[in-house]
Formats: sequence, structure tokens, C-alpha cells
Amino acid sequence: MKISPLIALCTAIAVMTAAMAQAIAAPTPPPAKASPRPAAAHTPVPQATLAPPTYQNLPTAPPWVQPTGPTPVPTQLSLSDSESIALAQSPQLTTSRAIVDQNNAGIGIARSGYLPNLTANALYNKAGSRDVTYTPFVSQQNQGFLELRQLIFDGGRVNEEVQAARYSTDAAKLTLLRSIQTVLLTVAQEYYAALQARHQLEAAVRSLEVARVQEKLVEAQYRAGVASHADLLTAQLPVAQAQVTVDQAQNGEAQNVASLLTTMGLPANTPVNLKDDIAVSGAQPKLDALMDEALHERTDLKAAQEQVSSAQSSVKAAQRAGFPLIDAAASSGTSSTTSAGTRYGANWNIQASLVFPIYSGGLIRSQADQARALEQQAEANYVATKLNVYQNVQQSYLALATAASSLNAAKVALDQARVVLDVTNAQYKAGVTTLPLLLNAQSQLTTAQSNYVQGLYAFKVAQQNLLFAEGTIAPSQ
Repeated sequence: MKISPLIALCTAIAVMTAAMAQAIAAPTPPPAKASPRPAAAHTPVPQATLAPPTYQNLPTAPPWVQPTGPTPVPTQLSLSDSESIALAQSPQLTTSRAIVDQNNAGIGIARSGYLPNLTANALYNKAGSRDVTYTPFVSQQNQGFLELRQLIFDGGRVNEEVQAARYSTDAAKLTLLRSIQTVLLTVAQEYYAALQARHQLEAAVRSLEVARVQEKLVEAQYRAGVASHADLLTAQLPVAQAQVTVDQAQNGEAQNVASLLTTMGLPANTPVNLKDDIAVSGAQPKLDALMDEALHERTDLKAAQEQVSSAQSSVKAAQRAGFPLIDAAASSGTSSTTSAGTRYGANWNIQASLVFPIYSGGLIRSQADQARALEQQAEANYVATKLNVYQNVQQSYLALATAASSLNAAKVALDQARVVLDVTNAQYKAGVTTLPLLLNAQSQLTTAQSNYVQGLYAFKVAQQNLLFAEGTIAPSQ
């Protein structure tokens, strides 16, 4: 088979392809630095029309890539360890990474529309018949050729489809970042809930011990005849109540650890021991600064903006379906020239076609209407997401302020309970107070410790919620 004509034809079409690609292709600009932070916006103002975003500084390294191999699980598990394992093995993040891969493949699918298409074809045909004299006739044909087809002009429809796919991929990457932040928040919440359950159990055990000592004291007084049976029953009631509290708190840590392990992507029965964390740090930032930071950092808001841009490109692609379509094709090959399938001869073909849609039964118009409706939906989702950012930050800010106030009050009550116990203990040793008053002071201290632990971890969770609402939550160091 002679291939010289095919090479010449391919070269000619490649030149046309390069020229047309420069004319109609508008590739996504290279990654640029993030745009400056927007000015403070205290009242959300919905936008009627959204321009394509300038945010293009998306990383190409992990977290887009799924980590390979299991992550070792330390027996003594810290919050940082929990977050690292969750980022590597969480099924939720695996799903989000797969969505990124799907959208990224969509770019290649759309881009293939304006790239050359080369196919190889082979034909073997053998047929038989009889003429009017019933004389049998058998013919055979063998043929092989290469065909090159190239889109020349479509009004920019393929280019808009590529842009829509690129915006969708960027949105998927930003959504993955938000999913990572969601996993980090969930891990922190469950980690602190497990530690809180641990300390609540310790406080419940201390309360039970104090109640039992009080019961034994009253029982001794009852046997000595200085206390009534009603006093003894009254002393037994706190013991029963404290025992119920201990039983309820017995498996609280284990239940929260099981939830934590599931979020991390590990079996719930994995043996681990959580490291304690009672440190308190952080200052209350200003609400206006938090709002500005959230509008700049929230990746779900940026993803919604990318989806608007994708929908706008889809509208343009649907509208340009009514443009003329010009493509060119060239083929070169060889085929048999006799009825016996022998004596091969070279053949070639060059053609250009123009297709102009005149009437499609309303298909093009309906597809454009559908794309515009999806654009309106994307714009509404962007506005709703922006309003949700304002609400999240406002509520998280107020919740953190309340948690901080409650923690301060619990700390004051705890300090006072310790002072009362020290004074009462000194008085008891000096013989100027009774044992019941000492036990009551111990019980008050245990209650104050329990309230402080509850306030401590409520404050820690409120801090994480605010960071999540702001869009700046990150793995612990």
C-alpha cells in the first residue's frame, strides 16, 4: 500500500488543525496568584449576574491523589494522628477524589472534539450470483485504507464544552477541599466527645465514692441510734443515683471512639487509647474579620462560583449548536481491482463538508433553554451558599462566645469549690465541723469538676466549628 499520499494529506490537515485550534481554542489561563481578599461585606447582596471567577491557583498535588497503602495506627492516638489517618483512609474522601477524577476525564472527552481522528479500515468481501443463463459468478474484493478526519469550524461549541468541563473539575477539587475540612471537623468532634466521656466517667466514679462514704456514715449513726431509718434511706438514694450515672457513662468513651474509628476509615474494634487534651488556647477574633476571611477561604463558595461559570459555558455551547459545522476528511489505501481479489491499486480521497442546521424540531432551542435553566439554578445555589456562609460564621461566633463564657464561669466555680473543700477539710481536722459537711464539700467539688470538663470540651468543639465555618480548619500540629 502506498502511504506517500496519506502522509501529504495528514500534513495538510495537521496544518489546518493548528491554525483552527489557535483561532477557536481558548484554553484555561495558567495558575495565577489568588485574587486579593474582598472588601468587608456586612450585608449579603445577591448578584444578578456572576462573572467567571479569577480563582485558578488550585494545587495539582495531593489531596487530589489517593494515598497508597494503609496508614499505621499508633496505640496511643492523638488528635493529629487521627486526622492524618482519616485524610488517608476516609471513604468519604475516596469518593470525593473519584469525583475529581471523573470530572478531569470529562475535560479529555470534551477536548477530543477538536482533535484529529485517525482510523484504519480493512474490508474483505466475497459474493456470488447467477446471471440469466444461471451461470454462477463469484467475486471477491480486498481493501484497506487509513482515514483522517478533522473538525475545522463549529462556532466554538467544542471549546465552550471544554471550558465547562474545566470549571466543573475546578469545582470538584474545591468540593474535595471542603470534604477534607468536614472530615477534620468530624474527627475533632468525636475525639473531644470521647475525652469528655472519659472525664465524665471519672467524675461519676468520684461522686459514687463520696455518696458511699456518706451512706456508711449515716448507717453507723443509725446503728448507734443517733439517726433514723428515714435518714438512712435518704443517704442511700444518692448512692443509687450515682451508680446509675456511672453505668450510663461506663461505655461513653468506647462508643465515641468507635464513631471516631469509623470516620477515620478503620474498624470500630481497632485497639487504641486516646491521648488526653485539656489545654485551652485561642482568642476571640472580631466578627467582621471572620466574615471577610470566610468569603475568601470557603471552598464550597468558590466551588459554587465555578459551577456558575461551567453553566455559563454550557449555555454558550448549546447556543452554538446552531452554527455551521465544517470538517475535512482524507483517506488513502489500496484495494483489489479484479473480481478474484487480486491486482491491487492505490486509491485516495479528500473531502470537506459543510452542515448547516436549518430545522431541528426545536431541539437546539430546547437544549439552550435547558442550559439557561441550569445556569439560573447554579446562580441561585451560589447566592444560597454565600448566605449560608454568613449564617454559619454568625452562629459559630456566638456559640464560641457562649462556650467561652460558660467555661470561664465553670473555672470560677471549680476554683471556689476547691477553696471550700480546703477550708472545710481544715475545719474538720480542727474539729470545728462535721463529716457530712466535708463530704458535701467533696461532692460539690466533683460536680464543679464535671461541669468544667463539659464546658472545656464544648469550648474546644466550638473553636473547631468556627474554624470550619470560616473555612480555615486544618490538621492539628
